Amino acid sequence: MRISDFKHTGLAAKITVLTTVVIFFSLSISAAFSILTEMKTIQNYSERVVLNLAKSLSKDRFVIEVLANKEGQNFNEYINEIRLSMEDIVFITVCDMDSIRYAHPTAEEVGKKFVGGDNQRVITKRESYVSVATGTLGKSLRAFAPVIDDEGFQIGFIAAGTLISNITEIKSQSLRFFILAFGISLLFGFSGSFALARNIKKTLSGLEPYEIIRLYNEKNGMLNAIHEGILAIDSRNRITMINESALKILNVAPETEKLIGKNIIELLPSTKLIDVMKTGQNHYNREDRINQTIVVANRIVLRDGEKITGAIASFQDKTKLTLLAEEITGVNQIISALRASNHEFKNKLHVILGFIHSGKYQNAENFILNIAEDHDQIVFAVTKKIKNATIAALLLGKLSRSRELNIDLQLDESTFLNENSYIYNRDLIIIIGNILENSFEAIQNYPESLKKVSLLIHQKSDEIKIMLKDTGIGIGEENIKHIFERGYTTKPGSEGVGLDLVKKSIENMNGKVSVISSLKQGSEFFISLKLRGTE
Repeated sequence: MRISDFKHTGLAAKITVLTTVVIFFSLSISAAFSILTEMKTIQNYSERVVLNLAKSLSKDRFVIEVLANKEGQNFNEYINEIRLSMEDIVFITVCDMDSIRYAHPTAEEVGKKFVGGDNQRVITKRESYVSVATGTLGKSLRAFAPVIDDEGFQIGFIAAGTLISNITEIKSQSLRFFILAFGISLLFGFSGSFALARNIKKTLSGLEPYEIIRLYNEKNGMLNAIHEGILAIDSRNRITMINESALKILNVAPETEKLIGKNIIELLPSTKLIDVMKTGQNHYNREDRINQTIVVANRIVLRDGEKITGAIASFQDKTKLTLLAEEITGVNQIISALRASNHEFKNKLHVILGFIHSGKYQNAENFILNIAEDHDQIVFAVTKKIKNATIAALLLGKLSRSRELNIDLQLDESTFLNENSYIYNRDLIIIIGNILENSFEAIQNYPESLKKVSLLIHQKSDEIKIMLKDTGIGIGEENIKHIFERGYTTKPGSEGVGLDLVKKSIENMNGKVSVISSLKQGSEFFISLKLRGTE
């Protein structure tokens, strides 16, 4: 198997293979040392047995008398009886100083010279030792011991030994035992590895490591991408997960890593997550106050079968939620228009009240008539061009706001919008309201003579054209490509959702938008919208 293939192997297979390999090498190393030690032990034991036997016989009185007298009745039978009583001893040979045999396992060899050539040391140096040589019975391990008479003279030697083949057989039997034990141990190790791998795989719900890593990365990305606050605890009330949005909503300074593992009571003393775990009942769309922030929260119990293992909460700042809802539905644009009209109306009432208090009733009457005439003209001019009552009301409000800001808002003569079922009022409110408001904000700090905004809304059989031009501060080339991105804004305190909603509303009507703008030269919006049922 190639390494690249192994990387894509399942977790259970990896654990089984790797554990088995580790066990195999561990057992191999252990077995190697054990076998070497055992072979050495067998060799040392064999040498010790034959050497002790040779030394023991070298002190036997009968052996000394036979060698001293050069004769002895039934001596060979005596030596062979000793040999047969000793396990694994193949031969015992008794020789004089001329290496003539006085005893040998084979009677015919008695009286002949000792064979092997390894007996010179015992004759010349009177040493006891062990050697390996080939004799009449084959290659053997044999021990030599000198025979000393009562006067201290060497009169011969004893050679006792066993065949190398016998020692090899003992070693082979021991090796077979080790191999059998190694195989059984390896089999048990493999079985244990397989069982461990299956247990780990079951604990991980059958997921592979790369799947766990992918899920972990996806979870972190998802948690940081959503604007809802997410907070989870385990059965011991310890925080196991919290995202950045939750930290912002809760106005919590510490980093996420520092909160993981803390008791939730330390962060939120009044939390209801613990109550959810106690009762086992989920909470949905509950309005609560958390750290002085009013939120709309959902709280869900986490279970492993029937056992409750924790709880998770998702929550949003109700204030921002309300503002976003108003922005999405266009309600704030209508409210803003009505507020401007209401403010303008109050100012005029104050003027009328001033005339009345000063007794200038004729001035008050003339002022009222002029206001009514101007209002009728404006309303007539707008309603004549804009048949859609909702959009007409929005434009009347924006006209009032423009007068309040000393902005010259002109409705193009070619403007025309019919009232029919093909028009999305909500989307038109969002589009027109937001681009007008953006122009007002871009131009409000300019001198009055330069505050000019023109608007054209023209409906054809299958589409609506909207063109807006202002003399405001404009947008730089590096920023113009970002103005429709959600969250992008150059205005302090803004959420950066206005033009993003404009873009989505344009897309809802299968429309297109283009913008021409430069710094201090103003901006122009060109919008084309498809009517429903005309695609």
